[in-house]
Amino acid sequence: MSHADWAVQDGAVVEQPRDIQRHPLLAAIYDRHDALITDHLPGGETLELAFGQHLHPQADVGTEAWRSNAVGVERPAVLGDARSLPFDDGVFEAVIGRRFLHHVPEADRPDILREANRVLKPGGRVILVEGTPGLYRRLTKRTAFRLGLLEADNDRYGHLSETAVTDLVRDTFDVVTKRTLGSPLMLASIARSPLAASLFPLYRRTQCVKWWTFIVGRKPEPETPPRGR
Repeated sequence: MSHADWAVQDGAVVEQPRDIQRHPLLAAIYDRHDALITDHLPGGETLELAFGQHLHPQADVGTEAWRSNAVGVERPAVLGDARSLPFDDGVFEAVIGRRFLHHVPEADRPDILREANRVLKPGGRVILVEGTPGLYRRLTKRTAFRLGLLEADNDRYGHLSETAVTDLVRDTFDVVTKRTLGSPLMLASIARSPLAASLFPLYRRTQCVKWWTFIVGRKPEPETPPRGR
């Protein structure tokens, strides 16, 4: 893949993302992720955490730790840390996170979910897509690195297992839905040929390996105290 600048800032990895459009099948897969997220948005103001250079199409505002990423996007973008969000309590209906938790130290990840909970309205949703380190994913990436198809890996802290992602969400939210995403055709997503995109319909029909975890959590409504007699 093309070069991605990255560094460690306050213990977390921040990066200038790769140009995904150079990998047509992967771009189509990411578009599918965006569509799944849209299907579960409740409406209202939506915040995206660590959006890279491209906000989700339905996000109203984003926050980024890499200054150059927060400049030049078409919608409001705030330079900030997902572990300490610069927003008031209960102002969003949804918080989105696409493929970024693995850039944060394990000890800090619960802070991100707690902050998402804080800025959400009761009943609001957190929607995450996160890489899952299944055997096929590990073998595919190892092969790609050995063949020189991928450049330096910045997965400093390692991807989260399906259980780890679920437990993070469940500690703060009610889990609404969860599914794994991935196909044996993921190896073809490394290709830069436009022909690779033609494999996308087959990719959608062969979701039989763990590559990502897609999960939606809902902020519980406050309990109503019983009425006095």
